[in-house]
Amino acid sequence: MPHPKVKRNISTGTYLLAFVFTVIVFSLGIYVGMVVDESAKAEVEDELVTLEQDLYLSRILLLTEQEMGEFCPIYSEKLESVDSERELIGDRLEYLESVREIHDEEIRERYYYLEFENYLLMKKMKKECGEDYVLVLFFYSEDEASQEQGAELDELRASDSRVKVFSFEGDSDSAVVEVLKEQYNVTGYPSVVVESEAFSGLRTSEEISDFVD
Repeated sequence: MPHPKVKRNISTGTYLLAFVFTVIVFSLGIYVGMVVDESAKAEVEDELVTLEQDLYLSRILLLTEQEMGEFCPIYSEKLESVDSERELIGDRLEYLESVREIHDEEIRERYYYLEFENYLLMKKMKKECGEDYVLVLFFYSEDEASQEQGAELDELRASDSRVKVFSFEGDSDSAVVEVLKEQYNVTGYPSVVVESEAFSGLRTSEEISDFVD
């Protein structure tokens, strides 16, 4: 014998309460995400300030001493520390842009200037102190070949501590990027400049290593 259906009355107020609760949870999620994003962005900005100060000190030390020989170990240690700091900031900036989708042109421009300054100071150290740094400029775009080139450079850097990679988005409006592209005649991406020698197109870590050695 079939049982009679029981009609359940759900009040409009219950639906409204559920809707309001959903909106609150959703809004809270957005708010928390924004707070996390702003916190991460502020952290990168603070690290950039620290890097600016460290690079300023390194620049002053290098420019004020006439006889650098006996001070080379001190300069080298300082620049190694600064370079590690630069790489860490670069990784954080990449995370903000690729994962959190936070794009701040001012922060990116400041980072490029500091990268360029770090690069120039290391070139001076190579010349004045005989450091065996292998300086690599990497110009990239958003294509797959550039991603593969980045992976090859990461592999090379991991296997050879002498290798210092300075990465720049090729289509950036940054004055620093434009100057470097013009200096080394970079017209396509990916491109790498190794010891002032420019190479266009994807290059394996072995190819670059062979050129360096």
